[in-house]
Parts: sequence; C-alpha cells; structure tokens
Amino acid sequence: MRLWRKIVKTGRVAEPAPERANSEIPPKAAELGGSVQLRHVDAGSCNGCEVEIASAFGPVYDAERYGARLVASPRHADALVVTWRPVGWR
Repeated sequence: MRLWRKIVKTGRVAEPAPERANSEIPPKAAELGGSVQLRHVDAGSCNGCEVEIASAFGPVYDAERYGARLVASPRHADALVVTWRPVGWR
C-alpha cells in the first residue's frame, strides 16, 4: 500500500509539452482533430524498432501527451506504422 500511496501522491512524472510557437494548427493536424491513433504492425523486423516505439510511448518520452496513441485495432487507427528489416540485411 505504501507504493500505491506514493504513486497517487506523486502523480504524473513527465515534462509538460512545449508551447507551440504560433497558435495556428497545421492543416494536416487539423484533419485529425488534434490527435492521431496509430496501429503498429511488425512485418519481420529485428525488434529494434519495437523497442524504440515502446520507449516513445513509455513514461519518459510519453508520446501520448502530444496526441499520439497506439491502438489495438486497425479499424480505430488513423495511421499505420509498419516495421520491417532493411532490404538486403540478413
């Protein structure tokens, strides 16, 4: 229970998102409504990319604070992230 109390007391430990230089929203971002839902598909990579994606959405970098979110279903996704090994790499 001490750990649970510490988590509740501390709250979210991440830096706030930097302020946008201009208040204008880019047109492509406006089409997405402020957030993008991503579906990740592994097409035979060496798992290095998966580690990078996991760290981008982890507590240190926290890509969700910028509006990006990983989803489990392609039906819910706005964009597809496909990882595979480089051509010619063995």
